[in-house]
Amino acid sequence: MSLPLEDALRQCDRHAQRMSRAMARIPFPLAGHELAEDNEDLITLIDQFVFRFTKLQDTLGEHVLRQFCSQVLLELVEDSPFADILTLLERRGYLTSDDWRMQRVMRNTLTHEYPEQVTWQAEALNRARTMSLQLIDWLTRLKFEFELRKTT
Repeated sequence: MSLPLEDALRQCDRHAQRMSRAMARIPFPLAGHELAEDNEDLITLIDQFVFRFTKLQDTLGEHVLRQFCSQVLLELVEDSPFADILTLLERRGYLTSDDWRMQRVMRNTLTHEYPEQVTWQAEALNRARTMSLQLIDWLTRLKFEFELRKTT
């Protein structure tokens, strides 16, 4: 069952804020040797960043995008495949399907741990940091449009 859009956006906001706080304390760009050192504080921050990155993306995909199209863009999408939702959002200039797919690939990359491949992990985390800014941009625009619709 999906959350009401306003609640889902609030939840996304919480994930974005906590992800941003963790990002601000991680010494980006990361290098493999930093991950090889057993720095518990750094690992805790990275875990928080990865968890919030995946939660933000999951909540956008599962609870926000379809409802946004329906309630804000006033499109009949309740039974539409998710690919059609992405196409609609792309046509309206909110995001691109390719960017969403790249975000999903990154999300899946981050959920798999390869402790012996620290250089690869560091590179993935560095890319995820940049991609997290895109997620925050999308969220900001969706929230703005939602608030605008509420006041009209």
